[in-house]
Amino acid sequence: MISRHLKIVFLICGVLALGACQTTQEVILSQKSALEMRSIQSRVYDTDDQPKVYRAVLAVMLDLGYAITSVDPEAGVVSGNKLAKLDLTASVAARGEEQSVVRANAVVQTAPNLAPMQVDAPEFYQQRFFEPLSEALFLEAMDEELTAEEEEQLSVDQKTQDSLEQQ
Repeated sequence: MISRHLKIVFLICGVLALGACQTTQEVILSQKSALEMRSIQSRVYDTDDQPKVYRAVLAVMLDLGYAITSVDPEAGVVSGNKLAKLDLTASVAARGEEQSVVRANAVVQTAPNLAPMQVDAPEFYQQRFFEPLSEALFLEAMDEELTAEEEEQLSVDQKTQDSLEQQ
């Protein structure tokens, strides 16, 4: 009989201790200032075509393996999740009349019972989002800006390749 009461007391103490841990847990999103985070998370592109940049952001997120969880083209916002642990939200906005700003925000779930942590490593944003985005925008721009001579060369190359495949 005593052991049953002790089990109940220990169970109640355990629940209270866990509850106290959750309410006193200090959540620290980042040690960096808001200005530092904005600098890490933002890039300016020399184009006033926000829909084009938005499509590139969406395509890059898909290429990087994010499952898209929400899109709002009018607001210029797209969110995605990767491996059920990493959430990335990116927004595209105009900056003046000739530029677009892309801002990405990533949070990672480190453990099921802990609050998500803000990703504040500049390398993460640069290497795992902005470099692929810059490449996508550059390649897209290159495709649009072919000269007549380049188009003719591509046509000749394609005809050569087709004839080689037929042989």
